Amino acid sequence: MIYNHLEKTLNGYNWDDGFTIPKKILGNPHCDLALALKIFYLADGFAYLDGFAEKTKSKEWEQFIYSLYTDIWSNKYRKNRRPYKIPLTKVQKYKFRKKQVPEIFLTDL
Repeated sequence: MIYNHLEKTLNGYNWDDGFTIPKKILGNPHCDLALALKIFYLADGFAYLDGFAEKTKSKEWEQFIYSLYTDIWSNKYRKNRRPYKIPLTKVQKYKFRKKQVPEIFLTDL
C-alpha cells in the first residue's frame, strides 16, 4: 500500500519542482531498487551515465544524481520482486558496458 503511494506520487511528479519529493521517496524505507532505478532514469540518469551532463545540468541535479548513483551502486536499496525494465536500447546498453557502467544500471529487474 505504501509502495503504491510512493509510485503514484512519483508518476505524477513534475520534475521542474526540484528534488525534494524524489529525495523523500528515496528516503522512505519502502523504496526498493526498482523504484530507485526508476527515479534515476526519470531524473535523466542517461545523461549522467553518458557523461554529457556536465554541460547541461544544474549543480543541484549533479549532486542529486551522483548521490543516487552511488547509493544504487553500493546496494543501498534492496531488490524485491517488483520488476523494472531499464529504459535503454540494446545498443545503448552495449555502449555503456564498453564504458564499464555497472550492470545494476543496465539489467532489467
